[in-house]
Amino acid sequence: MNFNGIIFALIAATLFGLIPSTTKISYLLGANPPLAIIFRYLLAILIIILPLISIKNQFKQISGNLKGLVSISIGSILLTLGLLTSVIYIPVSLVALIFYTYPLIVLVWSFINGSQLSKFQSIGFFSAFIGLGIALGPSFNNLNFIGISLAFLAAIGASTVLIVNEKLAQSLHPIVINAFVNFFCLFISSILIFIYFDINLPKDFNGWYYILFASFCYCAAFYSQLLAVKSIGSTRTSLLLYGEPIIAIISAIILLDESLTGVQLFGAAIVIFSLVITSRKYNLV
Repeated sequence: MNFNGIIFALIAATLFGLIPSTTKISYLLGANPPLAIIFRYLLAILIIILPLISIKNQFKQISGNLKGLVSISIGSILLTLGLLTSVIYIPVSLVALIFYTYPLIVLVWSFINGSQLSKFQSIGFFSAFIGLGIALGPSFNNLNFIGISLAFLAAIGASTVLIVNEKLAQSLHPIVINAFVNFFCLFISSILIFIYFDINLPKDFNGWYYILFASFCYCAAFYSQLLAVKSIGSTRTSLLLYGEPIIAIISAIILLDESLTGVQLFGAAIVIFSLVITSRKYNLV
């Protein structure tokens, strides 16, 4: 067993899970989603420039996969917009539960395209939504549907990234894909934000710290995920990444003083367990 791969996957899960809470704290200290979006892509570009230079020219492959690259970039925009904005409207813990159902969307896509689901995958698919209903139920009357919609939008974006990336990875280096996505998203996001939105700067050093920390978590988590997949493969990595919602919920409780009722915790446990079993490949059909 490759313990380095396991460590990288756990690092990625931890850093990804910290993003919603630290981002929301930066909002409480004066920042806003447009600033968070710009910082995320800008920092990612600055970090990826040096590794990108070391890769051989892949311009021909880029032109041949332009449609897929644009599609995965749009998915990234939906993911970023939904995730970084939904925390304004609903608690981070509920954002985490809704967002991390994105593997189920990938599962449905695979089924539509002819993949046969095992009994465990089918059970996991339906039980995940039952668990989500239980988790959301106690506070259903007080939930903001804009926030719920944005969290689901982020899930759709994440599933789009995974689905399209599976094909792109066959002909393009992961760093090339990531570089294109970040350049494209920064360009499009900057134009839209400049025309339609205002950027609010943090009020003090703490605000800048949290907005930078959240952006760094995104960049470092992505690289850790790449290293994990290289070491232990995508399937095992995805299993370990299901620690993300657990970290997100715990960080929301510690950093934001959020809380879940016993019933909501039970629902959250069902969702997380369901996600794990749907990602496993069983021989039972």
